Amino acid sequence: MSRQKLSANYIVSFDTFMLQPIEVGNTISTHVIERNGELNVPRKPIHIVKKSCDYYGGSLQTSINTARLALRNRHKTPIIVAHDFGTPYIFLPTMSPASEQNAWISYRAIDDIEPDKMSSIIYFENNRSVKINISGATMHRQLAFCKLLEKKFLNKQRLLNSPSFFGGFDDFDDD
Repeated sequence: MSRQKLSANYIVSFDTFMLQPIEVGNTISTHVIERNGELNVPRKPIHIVKKSCDYYGGSLQTSINTARLALRNRHKTPIIVAHDFGTPYIFLPTMSPASEQNAWISYRAIDDIEPDKMSSIIYFENNRSVKINISGATMHRQLAFCKLLEKKFLNKQRLLNSPSFFGGFDDFDDD
């Protein structure tokens, strides 16, 4: 079930699987892969991520800073774009977020990663697959960072619900 349309006001949701840069003429747009279809958005992937972070009450810079703090300032950190009832919605960058060739992939949507020479084939939960120019080792590293970020987020959520929580911000790095 594929749908093709243009939407300049696109906001990511739990149905968004990937934001992939595409060249349209001499500008960069985004090919969005969703659970039930695909669409093209006449905005760069980074603009969609920024707008989505803003929409859900944060900012891209805050999301990056929070992830770097939790993951000890790693390169190409995944970010939490939003969360719903304690479930974080994490996107991982395939390159530096500043790169126009960077794609953003939903951590939850990935079913498997298959190394393919110097690239990877990403298999999504909707039986769609995409080949990207990132090594399998790098993609597995990114997944490991996502899992660690998710774990730290969920641990902080549990602390919030704990009647004995008297900790402060200094406790953020602890498991």
